[in-house]
Amino acid sequence: MSATKYDEIINNNYQNFTNHTIGTNKAAQLLGISITSVKNLVDKQELIAWKTQGGHRRIDMESIRKYQKKIIKSFESSLKSKPLPSINLMAEDTLMVNLLNKAVNQWQEMIDFNIQKSISETYLSFSINTPDILIIQTNMPVAQQIAIILDLNNFIESSEKYISVIFLTNITDITLRLQGKLNSAIQISNDTLNQEWLRAFINGVMASPEWRAPKPT
Repeated sequence: MSATKYDEIINNNYQNFTNHTIGTNKAAQLLGISITSVKNLVDKQELIAWKTQGGHRRIDMESIRKYQKKIIKSFESSLKSKPLPSINLMAEDTLMVNLLNKAVNQWQEMIDFNIQKSISETYLSFSINTPDILIIQTNMPVAQQIAIILDLNNFIESSEKYISVIFLTNITDITLRLQGKLNSAIQISNDTLNQEWLRAFINGVMASPEWRAPKPT
């Protein structure tokens, strides 16, 4: 074999090698992790790598694809094992209720979402299923709002199931009036309930590592 032919074979083999391997920086970008994490995966033999004569690490692309599949499978498995969050919303405005019903259609397969039009209907729904999250929006007189909040606080304190309450109110000083009297599971806000707020809230719930928090002891 001539020297020229031998060099050609070596160059072709090297080209094939480099086409199927990438550098540490590129591997980190593909996997969305740090360079240090890539090196750790190599050390743990999760990724296959070699070093060039110049000391540069080359990562095998096939091992990267296998690792990506492993991560995706693990993620899908964790999603299946998560309980679906249940959310109840009570809003007094019928027009707003209709708009919100349309807004949540895209999440119906991912969460258990129910809308009530009165506080009495909301309380009755607890006998069937206590939600993980309760959102209440009301413009009732301040005395009635405080009574509802205190009733919910008593319910939370006595319930075996953890429930988070978001109470949207038009009364700006209601938090001060109830300071030190409420369970931390109750959050009072002066936010305006609309489609954008609800969409952002549900997106936040879906992005949370755990949809259900443990009941405080």
